[in-house]
Amino acid sequence: MLENLSTTQTLAALIGLYFVAAGTGLLVERQNMSAMFKDLSNHAMLGYLGGLIAFTIGGAMVAIHNDWSGLLAGFVTLVGWMALFEGVMMLAFRKWFLELFENWLLSPTVVSGFGVGTIIVGAIVLYAGLGA
Repeated sequence: MLENLSTTQTLAALIGLYFVAAGTGLLVERQNMSAMFKDLSNHAMLGYLGGLIAFTIGGAMVAIHNDWSGLLAGFVTLVGWMALFEGVMMLAFRKWFLELFENWLLSPTVVSGFGVGTIIVGAIVLYAGLGA
């Protein structure tokens, strides 16, 4: 099925599936988000690996898909650039970067809203990516 999709569609489908899974995880684990966030901030190797993963994925996406020609293509490219930026920030300024989000992002209400929003966006992008 995926072999018949364009690069934009394939990446959109993968991003959409990731968003649905991540949003579901936010809802299921919303009470543990604070602890997970603190682990990421307090454990240098965990933060480094998270930054390395984001940098690698974002860099690869930007390298193979830097296309702003349409809404879906632009969204895929934006996600790639955001992942690359997050990776750079996590590698270079982990503590400071995470402190920017710590105070407002960790309340269960915000986590729940973000989870629902992420699932909705993910479902739309997944649907668009699969060409349905």
